Amino acid sequence: MSVAHLIERVHHTALCVQDFDRMYNFLTGFLGFDTEGAKAERDAPELATVTGMTGAHILWALLRKGSHRIELFQYLAPAGKATPPAQSDTGFTHLAFSVSDVDAIHDAAIAAGHRPISAPQVMRGGVSRVFYLRGPEDIVVEFMEFADRRNA
Repeated sequence: MSVAHLIERVHHTALCVQDFDRMYNFLTGFLGFDTEGAKAERDAPELATVTGMTGAHILWALLRKGSHRIELFQYLAPAGKATPPAQSDTGFTHLAFSVSDVDAIHDAAIAAGHRPISAPQVMRGGVSRVFYLRGPEDIVVEFMEFADRRNA
């Protein structure tokens, strides 16, 4: 049975990190996310119930860029693994943004001390120009400039 008729929209993507402040500053400072839900420490019993993690204790913020939200977490308890996934691992692997000038973002990333994986590359026969950047904790962020803005 499908539940498609009950789903109104995507609300957020969650990102769990080891260094909350570093990632928060990257998302708000470099990428320009706004803080919708202020940084808070949470350890309510219902958090442990919902997550299935006894004694769950987190730092939390809800960030927004346009219509997309990122729910940023750092688990203070229980401790999590600090190994970031490779692009070929199962699960969510990167965050992608449609941009108006991929070269300007690439230059700004380098100037800010971030680590692009490559220079922008022409993809799909000229449909887009793309590059990946390694952010804090080695998360991968993709920037895509489309030749036809209607594809953005």
